[in-house]
Amino acid sequence: MATTLEVKKTVKTRPGTKAGQSNEFTLICKLKSGGAERLRKLLADGFTGERQKNTDRIATVHDLRFVIFDNDTRVIFASTFDGDWESYINDFATILPDEIDLLFHECEGYPGIHSSGIKDWIVSQQVTAIGFYSAYPEASVRDVWKALKTKKAFDTLLDAAS
Repeated sequence: MATTLEVKKTVKTRPGTKAGQSNEFTLICKLKSGGAERLRKLLADGFTGERQKNTDRIATVHDLRFVIFDNDTRVIFASTFDGDWESYINDFATILPDEIDLLFHECEGYPGIHSSGIKDWIVSQQVTAIGFYSAYPEASVRDVWKALKTKKAFDTLLDAAS
């Protein structure tokens, strides 16, 4: 009779609160001298045009925001995403590495998205929300996009029938 060995995979616990399939992600970082002004210039147009298209390529980000505070000395980056922490970070590193380096290089100690220490740096800056709400915790970004596309097609059909 053959015996089966059970192999246990060690999974690192990462910061962040989960609601259904939605996860919150919050970083609080110290800014380099003059970093607040440079970051404001980089984000002056927000997430429109190419920046929005590029972020949409990740297809798991529900929302994100940057907030500069403490007299321009610190920044909060907060987002809500689908899936697990490792995939979220890996998606940014593989899909938008130049954009991530551009946006986060104003943070003190930022090692670069391709650094072997990037995940440790992120965890050292990340805080877990004590309260997190998701209006649609079981709907992924792709589910929402699909529902909106279906609604648009249905509205067009109804308009044509009027």
